[in-house]
Amino acid sequence: MNAVKAFEAVARSGNMVRASAELSVSPSAVSHQIKTLEAWFDQPLFDRRGRDLVLNDAGRQFFDLVRPAFEQLRTAADRLAEPPSGCLKVIVCPSLASIWLAPRLDRFLEEHANIDIELHCRRETVDLNDTDFDCALRYCATVPDNHVGEILMSEDVFPVCAPTLVGRGAPLETLDDLKLHTLLNDALGETGVASCDWSSWFSEIGMPHLAPSRGHGFSDSNIMYEAACRGIGIALGRSVLVSDYIHQGRLIRPFDVAMRSTYSWHFLTTARDRSKPAVSTFRDWLLQQAESKS
Repeated sequence: MNAVKAFEAVARSGNMVRASAELSVSPSAVSHQIKTLEAWFDQPLFDRRGRDLVLNDAGRQFFDLVRPAFEQLRTAADRLAEPPSGCLKVIVCPSLASIWLAPRLDRFLEEHANIDIELHCRRETVDLNDTDFDCALRYCATVPDNHVGEILMSEDVFPVCAPTLVGRGAPLETLDDLKLHTLLNDALGETGVASCDWSSWFSEIGMPHLAPSRGHGFSDSNIMYEAACRGIGIALGRSVLVSDYIHQGRLIRPFDVAMRSTYSWHFLTTARDRSKPAVSTFRDWLLQQAESKS
């Protein structure tokens, strides 16, 4: 590990003297560690150009693999030495903000008292490079160009309704019975997202004849699910957004049928902002929350 540490410092600085100063050891000690590592790999990792060392193909390949680990270690050390602070400006879709993020946000604020959160709820797509926002939680197929990020949560889509709707009035035993019930629709929808509206969902499961010609529409998913909880009709539940409703027993899944959405919830930021301690801290916390499913 000492040899790998010396290699990473030299590869990053490009010079034995600068690396030795950073590591607080002599240049000869750094040189010895590099030679040890090259002997272990049985091939050179650098091209020598005077006092400078330039990564060759093998060295560049190894550096690309070890660099993220060392960056993560340095970030962890920085956080212990000085907790991240400042104001974090976040763009988030209104439905995710109200249904998923807000009920969990107190956990983040308790763990990171020095970070202030400023949430901006917007549905439209925003290029973070042209704003002063630090990051975004967005429903998209892939990470947009000129952004960096990763998937937080994928979604399955399935019918949900109030428990009182089962066994009351029209039957609800097979998918064909859905045509006997009022279906609730997301009036704005997610353009281009397979399975997130009734017509697309019925097509995906091979039952396009069930696509509704009528139904109530809602421009806010939160209001639509509240209406479903009150027995007004049956909604398409997106697993991330309805998980708490189902856990609380306010909504149930009348059928064991689900389709995977073509979009996922992503954490997005920019190359400019991803190294900010508050941004990386928020990202790590979001990933933990997404994995915990609670």
